[in-house]
Amino acid sequence: MSHQFEATAVKLSQGPLGIIALFIVLIHGFASLVLGLANDIGEENRSRLVWFLVSFPVLVFFVFAWLVSQHHAKLYPPQAFRDEGYFVNLAFGHASFDSPDVQSPAQKKWSSPIYPLKTGLAGNLFWLGHDLMWSADVLLRKGPPEQVLIGLDQARHHLVQVGLGNTPFEHEIASLATLIGQPAELSSVLRNDYASQLGSLIDRIGMSAEAAQAQFVVPPHWKRVRN
Repeated sequence: MSHQFEATAVKLSQGPLGIIALFIVLIHGFASLVLGLANDIGEENRSRLVWFLVSFPVLVFFVFAWLVSQHHAKLYPPQAFRDEGYFVNLAFGHASFDSPDVQSPAQKKWSSPIYPLKTGLAGNLFWLGHDLMWSADVLLRKGPPEQVLIGLDQARHHLVQVGLGNTPFEHEIASLATLIGQPAELSSVLRNDYASQLGSLIDRIGMSAEAAQAQFVVPPHWKRVRN
């Protein structure tokens, strides 16, 4: 019996739901044992235990309902999915720029020619890509719009430094900043759409960087869309 319990406990401990169920069983089980076996706990303490045993399942029900409605994406471990990529998308969000081999509507809408840039400013170019990716990440993780605007402002600074100021790239960043800065709450659909536009922007700036670098070597697993 003990070996069977240990095996069940190990299995339950592999995910958040199992851990919650294990603690519920242990707490309720120990309280029942104390109530049934202890003879000298006093009537007052016995009454408290009875009320606990009666109210505990009700409390667990309401807490569990709240968890399912508000934090359902955090209740399952990666191994509970046939493809762990589903877990990543559920936990962290998904935007069309996560699939660079498929051209998104944002890429078609904002398709632009290649622009010359200053090749000697590697630091600014690195932080330009970093700030754009960081802004998209904050959007997908439902971060505050104020943080997204900081990232876009930083990216715009580096964009000007590398010689891409006053181009469709800068105009697009400014347009996105205006949309994100509006007082209306950002829905999940809007966040995904804005993050997708940032992904398209990163890809198109990359095209200009590739063109500016002599003898650019395509890396392995290259699937970027090129117009």
